[in-house]
Amino acid sequence: MMTPQRNEPGRLAPGSEGVPPSRRAERPLSQVEGGTPSLPGGRPLSQRAALVSITALVCFGCAAEEPPPPPISVELAAEIAAPEEIDPAATVHLSVHHAWTGTGELRYPLEIVQRWETNLGSSNFSFDYPSALGEGLVVYAWVDTDGDGRNCTPAERGDLADLVEVEAFPSEQVSASLFLDAPCAGPDWFFPGPEPEPAAPPESAPEESESPEAEPE
Repeated sequence: MMTPQRNEPGRLAPGSEGVPPSRRAERPLSQVEGGTPSLPGGRPLSQRAALVSITALVCFGCAAEEPPPPPISVELAAEIAAPEEIDPAATVHLSVHHAWTGTGELRYPLEIVQRWETNLGSSNFSFDYPSALGEGLVVYAWVDTDGDGRNCTPAERGDLADLVEVEAFPSEQVSASLFLDAPCAGPDWFFPGPEPEPAAPPESAPEESESPEAEPE
């Protein structure tokens, strides 16, 4: 009966005499009997191939997706007027909106883009229009006649408003002229407005009845 051979401390394993120390531990995992073939680093070939395939699919999906359009830098020239009895120093709340956002059944109007506080008269404003989030441009304003910061209350009904839809859009230079005279009106009071009624079908002309021919006597 053979006794298992043990390596004593300080002695080299059989077959390793004359091998430089730097070469004794360079045996790759792929050379171990019964081991899974692998690349340097110990990662099995099958796992490496699966990782490469998944990465390729992800990169293909990224390449196929179109990037969203960049925002449009817009300069708005606004002319805001009100009836003569309105204090010229009253605060005007101005805002710009997408005319429409979403598609299909999820389509809705008047998603706000930006708002400012200004005064009556002529003013210029700059903003970035996120064209990827909607379409069209609506400009809305109301004047705070009583200075309470709210567009009308049950007790105070003197605030006035107006809204315009910019027709020539998209564009980097737009203008809007508003006359604030609608009391307590929010933007949804103006836009999109009532749905047009379907046209009635044309009335057909009544058919003329033929008179019976008189029988000869």
